[in-house]
Amino acid sequence: MRLKTPLSLSLALLLGAIPSAPQAAPGVLVAAAKKKKPAAVPVQPPPPVEEPLPQPQPPPAPPALPELPSTPWAGRTVVLAVPATAAEALDASRLEASLNEALVGQANVFLLNPVERFPPPPPLSLERGEVLYNEGKGLYDNLDPEGAAKKFTTLASYYQRLPVDTKPERLARVYIFLGASRLLDGDTAGAQTFFTRAMLAEPNVKPESELFGQDVDDAFTAAKTALASQARGTLAIDSVPQGAQVTVHGESLGTTPLKDVELPPGPHQVVITLPGHLPFGTFQEVASGQRAEVRPTLTPVPGLGEFREQATQVATSKTLDTPPAGAPPAELVALGEKIGARYVVLARVEHTAPGVLGATLDAWDVQGKNRLRGVKWNPGSATEQQRVVSQVNDFVTGRFSKGLTLPPEVVAVVKKPWFWAAVGGVAVATTAGIVLANQGSKPLGARLGNFGAGW
Repeated sequence: MRLKTPLSLSLALLLGAIPSAPQAAPGVLVAAAKKKKPAAVPVQPPPPVEEPLPQPQPPPAPPALPELPSTPWAGRTVVLAVPATAAEALDASRLEASLNEALVGQANVFLLNPVERFPPPPPLSLERGEVLYNEGKGLYDNLDPEGAAKKFTTLASYYQRLPVDTKPERLARVYIFLGASRLLDGDTAGAQTFFTRAMLAEPNVKPESELFGQDVDDAFTAAKTALASQARGTLAIDSVPQGAQVTVHGESLGTTPLKDVELPPGPHQVVITLPGHLPFGTFQEVASGQRAEVRPTLTPVPGLGEFREQATQVATSKTLDTPPAGAPPAELVALGEKIGARYVVLARVEHTAPGVLGATLDAWDVQGKNRLRGVKWNPGSATEQQRVVSQVNDFVTGRFSKGLTLPPEVVAVVKKPWFWAAVGGVAVATTAGIVLANQGSKPLGARLGNFGAGW
């Protein structure tokens, strides 16, 4: 059984170094040592010492990509949906996810996920918090409530400045130690305040019996009863863009927007996350019977934000409205090179009428002269979306259009990898022209020996 009295104090009592100490059982000595005369004025915790926050680490390198087959049309594809205005941002995000989901896993389609190519920074290391915790716990075990309160106050301030990376249960234990330190120093009201904060940080937390005595457990129970009797407040949680995951004290509540989440009065740890964006965290105060609101604008991950902005500029460029007369526009080529994609698929999402959403899709082969141009569809129609997905799939996998009058035996031959190896570099450089589906129906005829000429 672990004694909660320091060894030096026990030896002093046994040897008579403290003459006034009465003879009692060890358990009585522990209880007596814990009881100090309450001060006339409640002892306030010392002001927190600002601990330096951990420095963010550079983002990890994106995962290695698998090798591509040696066919001339092989290449990686990026699919991007660009909203015309902020009002279509959530619809564009959903449409992009839907298009990628429909294309992923299909043969010879090699998709690039921008979120994976621009990974977020890793979580912060809270090693300094562990050091402060162990120091504070050591002071509490040695019956130094003021020293322990100072350490745990500093630690609580440290964690509160890191709402995204702080574990709710860890913060709750800090508050329990603060409450126990106040109780040991005779500050019952201060102890109740910190015990209440511990329950707000982690509703299922309770004092550990191997660390605290019955007096702490009783005071904690009283604080829990008092908290349950208070009227709750409400918290509305939203984000820009919407559709982000929300956790409150580590518990998932769904995606933004969330309306009027009922919470007990006090500070609440809110964390909002969305792929491709830096996580947002805060300790939001909720008052009894009042309504509070959290609505942050989420910051894109470094690199990804610039890439998305570049995609928006490309999608609204006037040079895209004219048929390609040669190489793809320079800004389109730069977009593909930035992420390592040969095929760039852009879907512009906008409201064509009040309440009616439409999309226009263009796709380019940045290594050739091909373009799938001006494909319009209603994203709400599963049939139309399947048609568009099929067209994109044909474009990025080198399949021929149904409109091209090619004999079946020719199609069978030119799809063989050995054929392209046999015809050499000239065919490889010009093949892209005949695998395009949108330039209209043209027989090969005498052009069969010069792939891509005039296509």
